[in-house]
Amino acid sequence: MVSSIVLPIKKVNSLVDSKISVEIKDEGRRFEGRLVAVDEYLNLHLEEAIEVSETARRNLGTVVIRGNNILSISPIN
Repeated sequence: MVSSIVLPIKKVNSLVDSKISVEIKDEGRRFEGRLVAVDEYLNLHLEEAIEVSETARRNLGTVVIRGNNILSISPIN
């Protein structure tokens, strides 16, 4: 029997104020930045955001990513 289950929203909430990497559904696009806020739909508010592609990095500043477009979220050490 499983004694403790961690819901995804709780795990993502624990990453607020830390650097994360977010991969979205659009052909492997990835964003890195500091997670400022997250809501119940897993919409993310990032500051100091950078779009990372295979060939370049682009500074974006502040972005909001809709939760239904997210493939993965991971912390950056």
